[in-house]
Amino acid sequence: MTPKQYKARFAEPTPTTSDSGSQGGDSSLKPASDKGTKEADTRAGRALAYALDIRKFEIELYWKRATYFWAFIAAAFAGYALTYKNAADHEPWLSLLFSALGLLFSVAWYLVNRGSKFWQNNWERHVDILEDMTLGPLYKIIATNEESNIFTAAGQYSVTKINQLLSLFTVSIWVVLFAKSLGPIWTDREVDGPKIAVLTVTVLGIAALGRWGKSNLGHNTTKLTERTFDIEA
Repeated sequence: MTPKQYKARFAEPTPTTSDSGSQGGDSSLKPASDKGTKEADTRAGRALAYALDIRKFEIELYWKRATYFWAFIAAAFAGYALTYKNAADHEPWLSLLFSALGLLFSVAWYLVNRGSKFWQNNWERHVDILEDMTLGPLYKIIATNEESNIFTAAGQYSVTKINQLLSLFTVSIWVVLFAKSLGPIWTDREVDGPKIAVLTVTVLGIAALGRWGKSNLGHNTTKLTERTFDIEA
């Protein structure tokens, strides 16, 4: 879609009547500026308000998701720490199980961070275009000031990018712990069944997240079904 086509989608549908006074007339699309309509009442103005609201909602969900995953990852860390010492002598696969859970949740957190950033970027780009059609480039103009103290000066850092790097670091920590807990999966020609099972499920789980966890951006077909009921007399 070109910028011209995008803007045409938000142009105002305006019925016009021919100068001859004929009945019916045709329908054309005119920008809001040609009609004297208030910017907030135009299609582009309303779309801009929706885009800003949804962007705000996506940011709120972003941090709620981060809290959700941190809770599971912290629980996995605690479980790994509790079972590591005892599992070395009794059930070696228990620490492997908790490290597998931690690894899986960390990978999921990293992918969710990227997905959240994707949709946040989507609405921010809508704002970039729609504000040019209504109130002007307020969102795109960055106002900065110089501060001599490097420790208190504002920094041009992306909160979401830092969070993604942090989640990726957490993934790397769990990879090390998982590899350490895995150890030898066969000794004296005997295969360690539980370790093989945990390893297989973990690899398949991570592969499934990467393969089927993406949003569908193409054409979707939706079926609508009306639910009916009768009131018994």
